Amino acid sequence: MESAPVDSLDTIDTAPSTESYALTVRVMVDGVATEGVTVMQGGGHEAWTTGADGTVAVTIDPAIAGDHYVVAGHPECRNGGTELDGPTSEIVEVELDRFDPSDNVDYTFRDPGDAPGEMNTSAQCSHCHLSIHEAWWSSPHRTAAKNPTVHDVYQGMAVGVAQADCGGTWSTVSEPGSGAQVSACVVAASVASTGSSGGCADCHAPGIDGELGGRDLLDATDFAYEYGVHCDVCHRVESVHQGEAAGVAGWLRLLRPSEPSASPAFGDWAPLTFGPYLDVLNPNMGSAWREEFHEAAFCGGCHQLEQGPLAGTIDLARWPSGGIPIHSTFEEWSEGPMNPSAPCQSCHMPPLSEVGNSSDLYTEIDAIPGVAAGWERPPGDVRQHAWWGPRQPEGGMLGLAAWVDIEKEVDAGVLTARVTVKNTGPGHAIPTGEPMRNLVLAVEATCEGAALDFAGGDVVPSFGGSLGCTDSVAEPLDLPAASVGMTVRFFARDGDYDYTGHGPFGDGQFSVAEKGLPRWRWLDDGVVASVDASGVRVARGVPEGSERAVLIADSFPADGATADPLMGLPGFAFARVLVDANGNEMVPHHLAVDVQSDNRILPSQSFTTEHQFVATCDVPEVHAILVHRAYPWSVAQSYGWTLTDSVMDEARR
Repeated sequence: MESAPVDSLDTIDTAPSTESYALTVRVMVDGVATEGVTVMQGGGHEAWTTGADGTVAVTIDPAIAGDHYVVAGHPECRNGGTELDGPTSEIVEVELDRFDPSDNVDYTFRDPGDAPGEMNTSAQCSHCHLSIHEAWWSSPHRTAAKNPTVHDVYQGMAVGVAQADCGGTWSTVSEPGSGAQVSACVVAASVASTGSSGGCADCHAPGIDGELGGRDLLDATDFAYEYGVHCDVCHRVESVHQGEAAGVAGWLRLLRPSEPSASPAFGDWAPLTFGPYLDVLNPNMGSAWREEFHEAAFCGGCHQLEQGPLAGTIDLARWPSGGIPIHSTFEEWSEGPMNPSAPCQSCHMPPLSEVGNSSDLYTEIDAIPGVAAGWERPPGDVRQHAWWGPRQPEGGMLGLAAWVDIEKEVDAGVLTARVTVKNTGPGHAIPTGEPMRNLVLAVEATCEGAALDFAGGDVVPSFGGSLGCTDSVAEPLDLPAASVGMTVRFFARDGDYDYTGHGPFGDGQFSVAEKGLPRWRWLDDGVVASVDASGVRVARGVPEGSERAVLIADSFPADGATADPLMGLPGFAFARVLVDANGNEMVPHHLAVDVQSDNRILPSQSFTTEHQFVATCDVPEVHAILVHRAYPWSVAQSYGWTLTDSVMDEARR
């Protein structure tokens, strides 16, 4: 039976009232009075539920601006409503019809709209939802399917590297979005080399027409490529199934309309859209209410991923489920202090306070609030569709996420600085999401502006990036980037760090050694004395007991500056470190067979590091800075990506 999004019923003609009044409402679903249906007044805030006879007493507020409707929502029906003329002693009926619950593979996803500010046609979402569209336009969701770094990893290619500078194999690959064959430097194994699609498109390009789930990312063309995660994908989500395959492969169950349209104005199919409001009755939307749009589990559909082996074998003794955690943002939130009071939407979709409705029609063209334009919402009820994150400095999320503090003391000519990094804002670990993200803490000390020599303590680990590192420390050293006068720092392994990380890295399942984060004890610094074809030699030779030599870069991070290699410098770093079958660190997750370590800082938790310097004054100054990096320095080098440091917090004492 064809659904009518808006119904009407003749009521007793009475004079308009300014006082609230009671009505009895009966909800009919496919002609049958139905229990458990939610009922409210359009534009109101209170909801009621029908009883066994399908009726419920509701209170109507005539002061609500615009159309006066009683509306009802059932999980298997489009929202429906009946216009009110005022108080009546008769039962007011709202008729709902069940929609076809089958997903339509012949459906073509709608155009979300062009650049902000253009109200071209009602076939585009932006025609009415101007403010929401403008926020989405600048979000990472819009570019999820055409993000060049995603495609570089997907095909293992470095598009921005010239043939003369190619450190891999110059070859032919498919151009994202068009499928044309183009030349590029292939530097790593592609997702296709694993014999799988990797599930990448299920979240990055969920709007590919046709069958859902398991699609090749290179299948994304037109809207699916240009607009990534867009309106007509998210608002086709009929239900959320936690724990199933990520994205549109299972966790997010899409239902594309399959009933023929009653009007050419609505396209080929009868409109069917899912959203957070019960009182959306615009026939162009064909809306069905879903509370999941307010819940963190909706976001978990793409921000929770456990992956089985794609390019190797997983140690089942270590990972008995047969998969390793890749994205665990939803799980981190679920186990943290902000569940359930502050779901993801609270921070990443902040209030769009300057508008009164998700549709801008009644502010743009003075439409009457109600069925066509929507009712006015309470301030803050409409949320920005910007999904603020670490790649959007205008959102300020990084600055709210962490706090850095310093304690220091000088004893017998040695300055000891203790630096604490605390997760102060998010309901998830920092960093979270893409496992190539990492936080690097850098620490320096000065006396009257002159840098103090390092004397021991915690240093930035290998994924902080290095000009050169070798665990074969017999001279001549294998450090090809060295030149005479550069500093080589020597270390010996000194046990392992204990820390409280996510999952088995913090719940007692893994021993300290299994947490996989080695502690290195500083032995000495050496100056490069000579470099020749055989390797590098340092003045005074290699210190006895050395197990690692690191070529030190004279650098310190700054906000917005190009990232430098920081391995071996005073500081620390935090990341989920994925390794491949050969033990290579910080690899793309389609090549990962293990999580070597995961010392990311959980909500409200902190980690303190210690650093020693040779003090040349009584009151030295310590400067600590924490930066966010979108990917490891070495990975950025191999793919030819520009990597900048984004400061989260810094402290001086």
